Amino acid sequence: MSALATKHNAINLSQGFPEFNPPDDLIRKVNESLLSGRNQYSPMAGQLSLREVIAERQNTWGRSFEINPDTDITIVPGATAGLFATFQALVQHGDEVIIFDPSYDSYAPAIALAGGIPIRIPLNQDFCMPWEQLKSKLSNRTVMIVVNTPHNPLGLVFTQSDWLELARIIQNTDILVLSDEVYEHMVFDEKQHVSVLQIPALANRAVAISSFGKTFHATGWKLGYVTAKAELSVEIRKVYQFLAFAANTPMQFAAAEFLLQNPSYENSVSEIMQTKRNYFGEGLSQSRFQLLPCEGAYFQIVDYSNISDLADTDFANLLTTEHKVAGIPVSAFYQNPNPDQRLLRFCFAKNNDTLQKSLDILCRL
Repeated sequence: MSALATKHNAINLSQGFPEFNPPDDLIRKVNESLLSGRNQYSPMAGQLSLREVIAERQNTWGRSFEINPDTDITIVPGATAGLFATFQALVQHGDEVIIFDPSYDSYAPAIALAGGIPIRIPLNQDFCMPWEQLKSKLSNRTVMIVVNTPHNPLGLVFTQSDWLELARIIQNTDILVLSDEVYEHMVFDEKQHVSVLQIPALANRAVAISSFGKTFHATGWKLGYVTAKAELSVEIRKVYQFLAFAANTPMQFAAAEFLLQNPSYENSVSEIMQTKRNYFGEGLSQSRFQLLPCEGAYFQIVDYSNISDLADTDFANLLTTEHKVAGIPVSAFYQNPNPDQRLLRFCFAKNNDTLQKSLDILCRL
């Protein structure tokens, strides 16, 4: 959709990237790192200064085990690389991995490239967890379950009770849990992000994926990290050393220094994105679109059934080419989408003037 938006000079609310820059002080620190000669390979696991500040933060936030910066954190060139390395390390040929649709589009291909079999379970019609279906799909070949919270594309947040139910279902198994938590610092209203690493019954068998690209509004920097107990991390690192070996050095030094000097920075991310969500949502309330709840991340799902009965891919194309606003059809996140679903995803991590121009168009439909 981004290519179509560019071709037709449409406002791009489809791809999930912020329109605004990272904090000025962070950019200054990147420049300082570049100019001071920090331009060569980092250690494979990442710069220790960054791993130490991450471990300190996670231990402050509360984890079920003490995060060790030497053994439990691996810096990677973007969360997708962390996902790929995890699947390659922990999934063997013929293993089954459960993912819940709608799902981020890199999961299934990465599982298949590891020789695994993606078992895709759609969320319930109200987007609640399909616990009974999950139970029915578990087998002696199931090695991993993938959870995404806050969720892309739905913007929903996995609750403490959700984690406890998952723990109950797999309590007598060796099934691993991969939790994609790249939007962990974008949670709104009374909701709270609950990491899988906070759940005692799951933490020792879990891998959590995080993204500085999302947290710093700098997706092009491709910087993230993987957190897991040492026995899992060592396997992930065996793959990662031959996948990329090291992440961007100057960004790592800059991130460590910035976080040390801004101990509450992450709180500002939720505040910024909640303000954006509210601005966009209040504007859309004057339209014929129906808004689904957005509890986290930077995506708003809208139901356009009051406007058109076109399939979502057709409506998204029409919206882009004729009305010059691009969104993503939610069917793109499914293996077998519901043909009656009339949903689009808009990214609201944009400047207010861009959001307002979009709203002016969308409210005329």
